[in-house]
Amino acid sequence: MTLISFSRDKFIPSEEVSLSIKSNFLSIVRGYQVFTFFKTVNNGNPVFLDDHINRVFSNANDMKMKISHSKEEIKLLVLETLEKNDFSECECNIMILLAGTTPYDNSGLISSNFVDLFIITSPIKVYPPESYEKGISLGLYEYERIDAEIKTPYTYYGGVKAQQAHVQNGKYDEVLFTSENNILEGTTFSFFAIKNNKVITPKADGRILGSVTRKNLIRVMQEHQIDYIEEPISVEEIDNFSEAFIASANRDIIPVVNIDNHTIGDGKVGLIYKRLMSLYQKEILKNTV
Repeated sequence: MTLISFSRDKFIPSEEVSLSIKSNFLSIVRGYQVFTFFKTVNNGNPVFLDDHINRVFSNANDMKMKISHSKEEIKLLVLETLEKNDFSECECNIMILLAGTTPYDNSGLISSNFVDLFIITSPIKVYPPESYEKGISLGLYEYERIDAEIKTPYTYYGGVKAQQAHVQNGKYDEVLFTSENNILEGTTFSFFAIKNNKVITPKADGRILGSVTRKNLIRVMQEHQIDYIEEPISVEEIDNFSEAFIASANRDIIPVVNIDNHTIGDGKVGLIYKRLMSLYQKEILKNTV
């Protein structure tokens, strides 16, 4: 299956998309880059596209980037990119990437140039069905991301270390970051727990990513009057969770049955998770272009 992407100013096969050390020095060497990542459903329809474009523009503004395209132009380019792809066999993942170019100062840190735009399609990542049916395990790793609200490569170094420490050796399926004895977020996902029939999740207060999936899942809970609260979650509370789950753009929602070798509830997938997963699946089908 050959996928087509948008690269700077033209459409090319996805496997030919590349960044140059010379022309994208700030992106590759300095990490001056922002991106957002989402998927398609129902034959190439992007999920929560407007939210993802808004988030990548907000992050770009925080990084003082110069963007040559408007939000509407990028939206149209995403849709045009998808039209050039065949979704008869499977869906795809999409990355909107704004990459820094060449610096003009002696330190190699500053540029007044427009960033390069990439809209990159890749085969959709499918998680094992048993993850959704039986749940997964999470390890704990002490780390708090710098500029956690910005989705940029340099904030993921801790995630690489965490995966090497806890997942690469097969000890856990995924990893949760903790800081000052509080649970924050996962390496590439948001975290939710259920205690006393109420969904709890850490506040998006600058210490975690303002996840598009998290935002829309909270909206679903509000619309369906599911009791929830955004508040700090201490590590000591793990034993009091009746259920837990993680959420991200490519995973949707996956139940968690073990954290740091502590069984969650009865160790089985819970009823609140099942209801939320059903509601969220309906929501992503509604919120496509």
